[in-house]
Amino acid sequence: MSLVCPVFWSSFLVLWASQGASGCNTQDVCLEENGLEEISVTSSSSPDETLLKTDVNETFTCLLYPTNLLNCSWSFHNLPEDTQLSVCISICDDVIGVDSLSSVERVGSTSLTLQQHEALLVKLKFNMSRHDEWKVYTYTYEKPRLEVLSPPVNVSATVQDGRLLVTWNPSSQASSYCSEYQLDLGDKDIHEPLTHQTSFTKMTADPTHTYRVRMRTRIHKMCFGSDQWSEWTPTITVEQSVYKLNTLLIVSISLGIPMILLAVMLLVRHQRVSELLFPPITRPPPKYIYFLEKSDPLSFFHPALPPKAEEEITEVQDAEYNPGKTL
Repeated sequence: MSLVCPVFWSSFLVLWASQGASGCNTQDVCLEENGLEEISVTSSSSPDETLLKTDVNETFTCLLYPTNLLNCSWSFHNLPEDTQLSVCISICDDVIGVDSLSSVERVGSTSLTLQQHEALLVKLKFNMSRHDEWKVYTYTYEKPRLEVLSPPVNVSATVQDGRLLVTWNPSSQASSYCSEYQLDLGDKDIHEPLTHQTSFTKMTADPTHTYRVRMRTRIHKMCFGSDQWSEWTPTITVEQSVYKLNTLLIVSISLGIPMILLAVMLLVRHQRVSELLFPPITRPPPKYIYFLEKSDPLSFFHPALPPKAEEEITEVQDAEYNPGKTL
């Protein structure tokens, strides 16, 4: 009998208790020889064969997250209603441990927390039985095919000279050559995957737009590894200073133009404005100037004028001289 790692064994006991399973009822699957990237199919009615995952209607997958959480899920929608389905998940390392689930739903999932492993194989075995017929799918995952990368690190985004510049570093699990990145700039502005680079420049940044930048990564299809995207990085908000300057310029112009127009009006109508602002002092009549220039305040009063002399008018009547007439 194979040795069982205590850590695995404790995890399996918990899962057995939750599922009420009694075992896989198969030989030790970790000792079985199975091809990678292929489904080994055995059945009661046909010879053994190997198929690709795309050749079957059923779907299943296992993912190992950076937190060492292994999650396996499956979907067998096309099975007849009276078909019994059981799942056997085997964790294979230097020691062998087997986790068994039985009588599972056609659509389901399960999770396990694993320890660090340099060499790790995960084998899935799906046993489908209906009356006297049965069929078994066996699929083997290598660790690189399981691993979901951590998101990129040291992500920064700035606007310089009207261009949006985004820089980042690959996660520690993959090199920049084998990493593929997806960049989200907000408002459904998601660029095509970026490869073999650690920076991106948007040549024409909209000065009125606030960018909300986030990224995720996965292993490039040209390299060996999982094609599952990582989690998104925290969102970085880029509020452009250019937009703030434009706002300040608009406010300055709105206040400056009226002041300039007012200054022009003052220059054009300087004389009239001067008269309105500084009216001339009223000049006194000439007859008061003499008194105003004298220091004696009493001189302000007019001296009494002498009464006008009445003129005597003597009427002289001329009479014509007649020598013959006696006066």
